[in-house]
Amino acid sequence: MSQQLRRATLIACSATAVLGLAACGPDNANPSATAAAPGPAASTAGLPDGNKLNALLLPATAMPPKFKLDPSGSQSTGDGAIPPASPSAVPADKACDMLNGTGWVNSAGIIAASFAKNNYADEAQNMFAQELDAYRGNDAQTVMANLKKTLTACHTFTVTQDGQNFSATVTLQSLPGVGDEALQAVITSPEWTGGSTLVAARVGKVVVATYDNEQSNTGTAGVALTKTLVKNAASAH
Repeated sequence: MSQQLRRATLIACSATAVLGLAACGPDNANPSATAAAPGPAASTAGLPDGNKLNALLLPATAMPPKFKLDPSGSQSTGDGAIPPASPSAVPADKACDMLNGTGWVNSAGIIAASFAKNNYADEAQNMFAQELDAYRGNDAQTVMANLKKTLTACHTFTVTQDGQNFSATVTLQSLPGVGDEALQAVITSPEWTGGSTLVAARVGKVVVATYDNEQSNTGTAGVALTKTLVKNAASAH
């Protein structure tokens, strides 16, 4: 399986289904969510909006050489907020599918109040995607717990592309000292060249999520970039 084919699938479905933005495939993590009645836990008081989160994203100068911004992957909630919605559990098979895409944080099944995200890539089809999500109440803690459960349950899962099935393996570990809590997952397959590294870190009510897809390795450079992004998120508190 070529890495180019794999990345084409990754970025083809990276939109988040909020504020009228078009959803695509598994990144629409909560299609059946119903609006919840606003209450104290639904308040966005003190949360950064999409504009503020967007300003915290790493700039092009922080990216590896030859990486360029993919305009189609740049999205945020701006100065608005996403209406509160009831959590919606994602079926196990769909949750595993989401791990093979830039919107993998949506596999937690909880909608953020605000977010900002973008993707950088080079001509060799290597990619780094970054996202900041601000959550109401205790939702950020729940997101981290749900992501850990999903990554554990998806230790081995099947990726289907062009009618072919490929067996992928997730290696999960914690990242001590990164934000309030953090985890790292490396996804590999015997049929793939290189692999992908997913990192999620919580800083208060903000979850930092990154996806590093590399042909020559498993995306270890993305961990260092994520740590810098976590520091940016911490500076906003």
